[in-house]
Amino acid sequence: MIRSVARAVVIALAVTATPGAAQTVSPPGPWIVDIRAATSSVPTDLTFYPAGDATVVPSRGFGLDVGGHIYLFNVGPSRVGVGANVVVIRSTATEPASREGDLPEERLSLNMRTVAPQVSFNFGSRDGWSYLSAGLGLASITTRVKGASTSERSSGQLRSINFGGGARWFLSPRLAFGFDVRAHKIGAASGDQPTPGVTAVAVGAGLSLR
Repeated sequence: MIRSVARAVVIALAVTATPGAAQTVSPPGPWIVDIRAATSSVPTDLTFYPAGDATVVPSRGFGLDVGGHIYLFNVGPSRVGVGANVVVIRSTATEPASREGDLPEERLSLNMRTVAPQVSFNFGSRDGWSYLSAGLGLASITTRVKGASTSERSSGQLRSINFGGGARWFLSPRLAFGFDVRAHKIGAASGDQPTPGVTAVAVGAGLSLR
């Protein structure tokens, strides 16, 4: 998954690369707001679920990626920006009864939210740029099993390291199309309900406004 993130970022850098002189005249920015549809892998380890005997769990979810960034100063050929994205992902799966007369089918759902502050290095011009970014934020994972009875489990706030990149292409002075590919390395939880560390790779595509 991490190799896929790296390949996507390299492609974005190649597509939007422009001569240094153009970047000096009209650097990226000065600010941006992103609204993107998103899809992400989600944790499949059974320890995240309240039902220990579940055999069918979600593996991918869909949701929304919203964020904002401002661009401050140049470092070499890049423009440095700071900002944050909030990604909300929901995923479901249904585990049917194994034979006639068993309890009703169980519906499993997972809600994952990440808050991802970032420092970005942006390459290109005001009309379009690619970027690499990384940061330290928080994530939470809440799961629910609904069948003959309903039970829920929440991870609480977990530390999350994010890194990735993307690009934006402006269709008009204020409106751009963009995408982002980002890995979220979510830390393990200890205590009464421990869970392992996981990596979720999210891909978002949508509009950017300035």
